[in-house]
Amino acid sequence: MAAVSASRSPRSGFLALGFAVAFLVLFLAPPFLPYRFAPYPLINWADIVDLATPLILIPLYWLLFTESQQPLNTAWVVAFLVLAAAWVDGHGIHLAANAIGHLLKNQAGPALDLTEFWDERFGHYLWHGAVLGLSALILFRAVRVPQLQGGPTWTGPAAAAIYAFSLFLIGDEGGTAVLIVPFALVIAVASWPLRKRLLGSPVLALFVLGYVLTLALFAIWFVYWGGRLPQFSDLGWIK
Repeated sequence: MAAVSASRSPRSGFLALGFAVAFLVLFLAPPFLPYRFAPYPLINWADIVDLATPLILIPLYWLLFTESQQPLNTAWVVAFLVLAAAWVDGHGIHLAANAIGHLLKNQAGPALDLTEFWDERFGHYLWHGAVLGLSALILFRAVRVPQLQGGPTWTGPAAAAIYAFSLFLIGDEGGTAVLIVPFALVIAVASWPLRKRLLGSPVLALFVLGYVLTLALFAIWFVYWGGRLPQFSDLGWIK
């Protein structure tokens, strides 16, 4: 696809970087906060922090989506809303089922099996699938319409590295590598014609380079562990 002209804006690079940092913190902080929340001890601090995840990230997705400042037709808006709703739905299912599962982890039975299903399977797959879907929608729009460019050229690659590291960690621990790896491979191959535009567009760099690096991280992990992808909790690295 032919390159398009773009306006200059120093905000674009820092928006991509801010999104990547928020993605890292909000996705990865909860596993390190297994401490009871004193005002209501049935839940952990991880649950409290995780409540903020969609409230912060969905608006940031929207800012990335509208960064080109070009008019949006109804189809674009509806697509974003559907994917954002799936994102929040998957996150909410995970959050609730995970909190209940913590109370049932030493009680084998149908209740534990049900929470495991809603959390580790349905919730994770819906949530992480919507993560991929929103990034694909933003990337597709960034290719089709003029993008704002500007800020230091390192912001796009830095954002991509942070996003890739985060996505690798959540995909491995969340058991959704089967979704993320093929998606990253498709993005890496399909985005080859865009390689000369990446440093000039932080949004493109965030997701194109991000998925290329994600693919590399999964490949390294797979080779290191002799053809498997062990979860970090299975290795005893996190609870």
